[in-house]
Amino acid sequence: MQKGYEIQLNSSERDKRKTGSLYAVVDLDKSPVDETQWFKVRITVKGKRITIHLNDKQVVDYTEPKDADPAAGRPGRGLDPLGGAIALQAHDPTSVFYFKDIRIRKI
Repeated sequence: MQKGYEIQLNSSERDKRKTGSLYAVVDLDKSPVDETQWFKVRITVKGKRITIHLNDKQVVDYTEPKDADPAAGRPGRGLDPLGGAIALQAHDPTSVFYFKDIRIRKI
């Protein structure tokens, strides 16, 4: 079973959920960054609150409700108080992303 949330990185025309989206929860229909240039992504999770910043500009501020109802077709998606995994995924062959300077810290 998949758990957790997905922050979208997407530069393809055909997918409506663009870079910075909290997939199927808070979807952005236009990317706030130029994906042909390096850009910074900062994801912060504190308790039930998730914020996403792209190049230091906040694009998502979401707090998971007490009785959160996962998006259709995504059962089990939600925050786990025991923690979880972090994954980098490329599911769209027309989107190309490179990663550098990845840092994870407990807050």
